[in-house]
Amino acid sequence: MKDNTSDKFLHRVATDLLDRFGNDLQHVAIVFNNKRPQLFLKKYLAEISGKPIWSPHFFTIQQFFAESSSLVCASQLKQFFVLLSEYNTLLAEEGKEPVSADVFYPLAEIIVSDFSQIDYYMADPDKVFNLIGNIAELEQQFPNFDKEQLEFMESFWASFSQVKQSSIQEKFIEMWHRMPRLYINFHKRLAEQNLISSARMYRNLAEARDSNSDFLKNYKHVVFAGFNALSKAEEILFKSWQDQGLCSFYFDADEHYFADPIQEAGHFIRRNIKTVGLENQFKIQENRIDIPEKQFTIIQALGKVAQGKILNQVLQGNEDKNEPDSKAIILADESLLLPVLQTVDDESLNVTMGYPFEQSAVFGLCDLWLSIQEEIATADQASIAYSHVLTYIFNPLVGIEEQTRNRIHSEIIDEKKARFSLLELRSSGKISELTFSPFESPVQVIRNLGSLLLFVSEQIADLRKLESLLIAEAVKTLNVLSDSFEDLAQNSSMPEINARFVLKMIRRALAGLSVPFDGEPLLGLQVMGLLESRCLDFDELIVLGMNEGVLPKISITPSFIPDNVRRAFGLPVLENQNSIFAYFFYRLLHCAKKITLVYNGITDEKSTGEESRFIKQLEFETSCKFLHVLQQNQPVEIAFQQEIIIEKNGQVLERLQKYLHRNALEKYDKKISASGFTDYISCPLKFFYGKIAGLKEPNDLPDQIGPHAVGNMLHAVMEHFYRDSIGKEVNAAYIRQREKLLPAMCQHAMATILKLDPKSELQQQSALQQIISKVIEQYALKILEHDASIAPFVIKELEEKDAYTPLFTIEVNGKEEHVRLMGIIDRVDTQEGKIRIVDYKTGKDQVKFKDFDSLFIEEGKDQNKALLQTIFYTIVYEKAKNVEQVEPHLYTVKDFSDGTLFLKKNKVDNLVLRDENLADFKDQFEIKLKEKLNELFDTSIPFRQTSNVDACKYCNFKGICQR
Repeated sequence: MKDNTSDKFLHRVATDLLDRFGNDLQHVAIVFNNKRPQLFLKKYLAEISGKPIWSPHFFTIQQFFAESSSLVCASQLKQFFVLLSEYNTLLAEEGKEPVSADVFYPLAEIIVSDFSQIDYYMADPDKVFNLIGNIAELEQQFPNFDKEQLEFMESFWASFSQVKQSSIQEKFIEMWHRMPRLYINFHKRLAEQNLISSARMYRNLAEARDSNSDFLKNYKHVVFAGFNALSKAEEILFKSWQDQGLCSFYFDADEHYFADPIQEAGHFIRRNIKTVGLENQFKIQENRIDIPEKQFTIIQALGKVAQGKILNQVLQGNEDKNEPDSKAIILADESLLLPVLQTVDDESLNVTMGYPFEQSAVFGLCDLWLSIQEEIATADQASIAYSHVLTYIFNPLVGIEEQTRNRIHSEIIDEKKARFSLLELRSSGKISELTFSPFESPVQVIRNLGSLLLFVSEQIADLRKLESLLIAEAVKTLNVLSDSFEDLAQNSSMPEINARFVLKMIRRALAGLSVPFDGEPLLGLQVMGLLESRCLDFDELIVLGMNEGVLPKISITPSFIPDNVRRAFGLPVLENQNSIFAYFFYRLLHCAKKITLVYNGITDEKSTGEESRFIKQLEFETSCKFLHVLQQNQPVEIAFQQEIIIEKNGQVLERLQKYLHRNALEKYDKKISASGFTDYISCPLKFFYGKIAGLKEPNDLPDQIGPHAVGNMLHAVMEHFYRDSIGKEVNAAYIRQREKLLPAMCQHAMATILKLDPKSELQQQSALQQIISKVIEQYALKILEHDASIAPFVIKELEEKDAYTPLFTIEVNGKEEHVRLMGIIDRVDTQEGKIRIVDYKTGKDQVKFKDFDSLFIEEGKDQNKALLQTIFYTIVYEKAKNVEQVEPHLYTVKDFSDGTLFLKKNKVDNLVLRDENLADFKDQFEIKLKEKLNELFDTSIPFRQTSNVDACKYCNFKGICQR
């Protein structure tokens, strides 16, 4: 294809402007929808003229219309407070309670948006908000409505014509009734303060009131370029000015969609020219879209981020061009900017979009600060939860001293400190002082955040340039917000503002910020959003985010004005939005020779996984070339998992041998516990990590109560309950009598295990702690219910620490050695002449087991760890006390239906572990115990991972093993 620079819209505009106005161009005003086309038009004017010329005046449409009024456009915050004041005045007249700022704000956004559309589209608010259900009344009130408009109105209000409305309908009608007066009072109050809304400015100009329509005479001529959808006010003004010869129009359109009356992309251009009567300075271009040589490549990417990553492939082999109109990356989904920046070399990009503040580390700090302030403002005490403190001390922008950070972290993890006083936190530095100060006033809290950001920018030596720019932009925005609140504070009629609303406004103001990138705007590969691409043409296009629901968008602005009423009064509806986005997309295709369209093919909560309907339309409407790449496979390196093997030599062997008994060093012997033994059975590597390497299990956070903590609490409660009964006979009456003490015992156990200080005002029980306390109480009651059913019995010992540590003979490398076994047994009692080992379990453990061999099969799913541990305790106790016939009993607090003695699952054998069956089982267990301990100390057998992946699900070391 030949070079088509001369066909590009702005190049044609520049040529025509020079032909029409020549040396008078400096007296011409050129108005665009946005600023970006101004740079390109200046470039073309300079190239075509070939000599220095005076530049015309450039405006955006908002800037241009602002010249028509002496009134100042009110800020969003000012409009909100005026609307709130007037709304509460109406409520007071109705005898209703006023609404607070934070409650009203979401409603206010919708109301202001509705009022703006009423003004932009010149609708009568009294008629829009008129409650009419009868068709005769409709015909009388709206004589200019056609049949379709009347049907729209009647169909909506028919649902409200019933004698009895629902409560939602009644509230809607109440709100609807207030709207006409609220509209009038809102604009009247703004005008009294020499303020106006942007939409009202348009309306006043169109109605020739309270505005200066002579402002156009400041210029020899006004040119409106690249406009598409116009509001009713703009239509009236543009037609009037055109008739007076004050302005002219350049519409960018193509025959492909202009000539087809049902093609949505041409809807507004057709309306502007054929219905409104605006004259296009250009003839509609012949069809430049339906060209057989035009190439479309449709790529389905596997995920949202993958759309950005695909650019490495799409851009590969393309020569770099410095011409700004040669190639562009268009982001239909602007959230794809970061994946693009992370994929393509920054030096080759010219990003015309701003970097979103919301996706920066600086916003992360601001968001944390706001969350902390919200908690401080809503809490009933001068303290804050550990979760915010933990996040705060590890934020890299805060710069907390390492010693202070470690101390606070230790208090949270080791001491289970759940809350911190604001006073103690403020003492850890200037940033902390600004963060943990209580809310005083809107202005003060905004200034505190601004001071904090400035302090961060001074304190962090290696702060990146972008982060410095983000901080500067944030501080500027905060200053404007602070000034707005300060002005409002001088208004005595302003309602009281609570902290929650102020913090919400700060977050909202910061979330919408963006910082422009540095660089030469007319060089390199252009990256821009769809709105920024208006009026611009490129030889090659790469459009990311070509998903249905993104292009066109399916979301609409919330409104109190129903769709039927909107249609009746010509207010915007969803079809208008579809037409606007269709035009944005189709006009990009005017001059492009090569187009790559990329969409996310994965369906999830944020994506339909469907390509945009515009792609299917193009295939149907045109004879262009289409290549579909169904899958965009990112290169994936498969890392084959390698088995972790720890040989028993060197330091590993040295630590392992500390478990072997040595007379001279007996007091230093390490002991084999029941949990250590079961760890080795299930996974030798787990034993290594926990017992040889000494890795500790992660502690629960203060508000986390894991299964281990629940078990410890129950053990503590049961020990407390029977502590005074050691050596005595316990009967059912005694148990029933002491049951009333359980709530206090549970509270005490929780305070002990979680290291709570019941006297501290900061340590109030959370809802979770109260629930867990009740759960522990119910568990204890189940145990006591069973105990009462088997009473009487005598408690012999409870939770004796290191009381049972007998020596056990093993064989190491052909030599006899000894290891010391250890068991901390929950309870030892005697019942009907039998000594019983009682082990409490709060998990899914059960008394049934498959068979003896299954207990020691590493790959099996039938390991009964509770049986292994309880038998281990029994062997240890018998050897330590030199007794026999001790019975192991398992108290599974969730279910006592199978009793407390272990039994085989196979009912045919009816094998219950007691008496002779138990004796045989113990003999087999001792043999297997010795065999496994011999294996543990065998230097030729390394520590290996288990092959049973199911055993890894709840292992504390699974992250290390990468299982």
